Amino acid sequence: MARERNGVAVHVARVRAPGLGPVLVACTPSGVVRVQFGDDRDRLGRELERQFPGATLKRPSTFASDVARVLEAYLKGGPWPSGVPVVLPGAGFYARVWNYLRRIPAGQVRTYGRVAQALRRRGAARAVGQACGANPLPLLVPCHRVVAAGCRLGGFSGGLAIKRSLLELEGALPAGAR
Repeated sequence: MARERNGVAVHVARVRAPGLGPVLVACTPSGVVRVQFGDDRDRLGRELERQFPGATLKRPSTFASDVARVLEAYLKGGPWPSGVPVVLPGAGFYARVWNYLRRIPAGQVRTYGRVAQALRRRGAARAVGQACGANPLPLLVPCHRVVAAGCRLGGFSGGLAIKRSLLELEGALPAGAR
């Protein structure tokens, strides 16, 4: 990983997301480390500082720019960017949830309860929801594909309007979703 005098160099690119507003993508040479809805670089810096103490935000690298283009294409109806390398922090239950979410195909949804069952943690639907809420890589770790029971959208770090838009884009908005 490229090191700067003050820590890890994190390259930030801005994604043009029609109808969703700006999205920031933060990358190291190892992969994407953060996806954030909105254009608040200060908030992004604070979040990255927890993961990479002393991180230095830099202009987009070629890799970060390429990731931004792939995400823009997806958000315009292109294929889901499954091949983009990601760096997920930590281990444990949250990491297991995030890895499971990456295997949910575009165009499909799962309930929080079904994800919990798949991970052999019956009754852990709330914990799955917490892991989705803590997901540092929305879009690349598609937590928007996880919904609550009874056609309820549940939550989403980018807001329910964005979750609804992403599910509509993928043709996966459950009938009667509210």
